[in-house]
Amino acid sequence: MKLSPDKIEQLSAALVDQLAEIDGVLFQSDDGQLRLAAQQLMTDELLVEERLDAEIHKMLQAYKYEITMGRMNYDELFKKTKQRLVKERKLTL
Repeated sequence: MKLSPDKIEQLSAALVDQLAEIDGVLFQSDDGQLRLAAQQLMTDELLVEERLDAEIHKMLQAYKYEITMGRMNYDELFKKTKQRLVKERKLTL
């Protein structure tokens, strides 16, 4: 994950604090529960890219021989595969 758990906790706290300052925004839960929910959502979103990268690495194992023989460039293949999957799945990274 590209952000540490401490940074995610800090960002979720700042988000809840900012929302609390907006007139007309009423919370139906206490700040602690909202912060935990925001942390979980942020963590889940950040893990989407990690899971996608792991899936691509697994997919590219089928081309391991061609890559090691220099017939294919792993980085290029990874990049193109990632772009294609992001577009197909309509992901936002």
